[in-house]
Amino acid sequence: MDRQPRLTDLVPQSFAGLAAWLVAGAAMIGGLEALYYFMPQMAAHTTDGRIAAFDLDGEGSLAVWFSSTTLAAAAGVAMIVYLLRKHRSDDYHARYRIWLAAAVCWFGMSIDESASLHEGFKEMMTGLTGERGFGDGSIWWVGAYGLVLGVVGIKLVLEMRECIASTALLVLAGAAYAAAVVTQLNWILPDSGAVGVMLEEGLEMGGNLLLLLSMMAHARHVILEIEGVVKPRKKKEKDKDKSEKSKTADGPEPVKTGWFRRAKIDPPHGVSSPAGKSSDLEPAGKGARVSSSSFRATAETIDASAGLNAAGVKKVPARFDDEEDDDRRDGRKPNKSDRKALRRAKETRLRGYDDE
Repeated sequence: MDRQPRLTDLVPQSFAGLAAWLVAGAAMIGGLEALYYFMPQMAAHTTDGRIAAFDLDGEGSLAVWFSSTTLAAAAGVAMIVYLLRKHRSDDYHARYRIWLAAAVCWFGMSIDESASLHEGFKEMMTGLTGERGFGDGSIWWVGAYGLVLGVVGIKLVLEMRECIASTALLVLAGAAYAAAVVTQLNWILPDSGAVGVMLEEGLEMGGNLLLLLSMMAHARHVILEIEGVVKPRKKKEKDKDKSEKSKTADGPEPVKTGWFRRAKIDPPHGVSSPAGKSSDLEPAGKGARVSSSSFRATAETIDASAGLNAAGVKKVPARFDDEEDDDRRDGRKPNKSDRKALRRAKETRLRGYDDE
């Protein structure tokens, strides 16, 4: 039984496929530019003297269809990336939502190409303010579109930085859009006529094609990452240090019970560990041996200092025998002579353990 096609099969899985899309798109753009260039000669054989389908600057032309279709495809691929990225387990800040915003923006641009919404927005703002600004008033829609697309584009670059190819294509698409806007505002080649129209529309169609290729390249990267072909980016050392600090900031490390708890408690003053170490009961050198009697005596001493009995259970120490206690049974603090007497008594008990 054949495998049922998946939605991700629409995305090119190799750079050869992406290159084929690039060549096909560039050929279509070149063909549209050539049709516009030779349109006056071909229009002479028509009854009305014009061919609207070949006019790059007209509505309902082949160039408008190409741009609208390309942007709609880019919106569809961005939606595929959104559906795939939302299942990533390490995206704690939900950065995948930028792909939904990108899909909405590309789809809105596709509608704008077909319906010329930016022209209506330009005339509306001119009527409300009474000012056209620079040129024919295109600065109004350029400013609004630039603000929205600039924010989405910057967030996309930060999201797509793991894939160099898709990031580079997105940056190139933004540069092509910026050059097209500058050309439309007559900052480049002013009053150039047909040459200016060809340059502006060519840059715009090229930007749309690069945007589609950028979405496809990153969708390919996400799919390969899910399949395990591409490994996700490793955390930097600074990120690891921050994560470790955050773990320790949550609270103190839980106290271990049993032998590990007893081994990490420093012995009381005047008692040394078997191998000359103060805290961990390990031999000082390789092959060193510790007698069972001295080890047992030290362990019992440490248990006594930690307040544990022979069974390892916490016990309540006698108030008078604890030299760190602030009160004695008679209600006064122990003086220096009392502390010395207690210390000598403990040393005597330790010597008795060693004699055994």
